[in-house]
Amino acid sequence: MSVIDTDSIDAIGLEKQARRVFLSIIDALAWDDQNVHLYTLQEKINTYLFFIESGELIKALPDAEGFDIAIELILKHMPSEEAVSFFDKTSQILLDKGIVFVFGPNKETGYAEQQS
Repeated sequence: MSVIDTDSIDAIGLEKQARRVFLSIIDALAWDDQNVHLYTLQEKINTYLFFIESGELIKALPDAEGFDIAIELILKHMPSEEAVSFFDKTSQILLDKGIVFVFGPNKETGYAEQQS
């Protein structure tokens, strides 16, 4: 699965000790000037949000009942400035719904070089 499969969940992980469920998006796309990548990512995040809000998450993983929820975006390429701005807005929207949004890796752990 990957970000281009906008109608599916890429991966689900449960951290029982921390009482948190992670819904991961695997994103290997390069960033583009036309923002096709951002629109694709937005569709994918909306799919995840529907999965959570509709109760499908708990149906699929009953052990997650009462756990905190995080959407984790695993990027291959360092995000563009527009992407980081989008992530900031997305993070606030999701946080208002009680969902944590994280992305990475970070600059220290590295990204693949952006293909131009």
